[in-house]
Amino acid sequence: MNLLTARIEALLLASDEPLSVQKIHVLLLSSTSTEPHSEDSLSADIQHALIKLESDYQTHGIHIAQVAGGWQLRTAPEHAELVQRLWQVKAPRLSRSALETLAIIAYRQPTTRAEIEALRGVRVSSQMLSNLQERGWIKVIGRKDVPGRPHLFGTGKQFLIDFGLNGLKDLPDSNQLMDHDELNPALSQRTLQQSASEQESANEQNSEHQHGTQ
Repeated sequence: MNLLTARIEALLLASDEPLSVQKIHVLLLSSTSTEPHSEDSLSADIQHALIKLESDYQTHGIHIAQVAGGWQLRTAPEHAELVQRLWQVKAPRLSRSALETLAIIAYRQPTTRAEIEALRGVRVSSQMLSNLQERGWIKVIGRKDVPGRPHLFGTGKQFLIDFGLNGLKDLPDSNQLMDHDELNPALSQRTLQQSASEQESANEQNSEHQHGTQ
């Protein structure tokens, strides 16, 4: 491994968010120990180094992946459950309705609350939208030019990061919009599918407990 590749690897390891080629370029240029490169040459060398690292890490427990327009070191999906035990991290609890709402926004954006409700056939609560906004998964991206000028919702950068997507083009086929197995991609070191099943199990246990105490 040459010095440039090693320095890029160190940056990826230290960063808590995806790094774009441009960001890496700026960081390297600001370092006094970076070997002389022309602007264009350095960008090309960074890209080549990232591709090599991506290939080298294929058989490792961590991968280098393109996420949200940048590059990031991430736990290999097959080891997610093991790593989760290290910190005893609890998967985020998402209801089926929240997952469906998020999916509609992801595939139909920009879209309004009324349009989401029309597709789901039920009311979408303000609290649900607020929860998704707090996670950084959705955001208001404008207003629709109709009477009342309702908010238009779209996905945020954190949605791409947490779902391991480089861009919206990497979403599963929209024909699977309401298929939960397809809508639950890896969420960092856990999955939305696990979250949904945990929520359902908790609900079932609560229901059994209530019946048992009656």
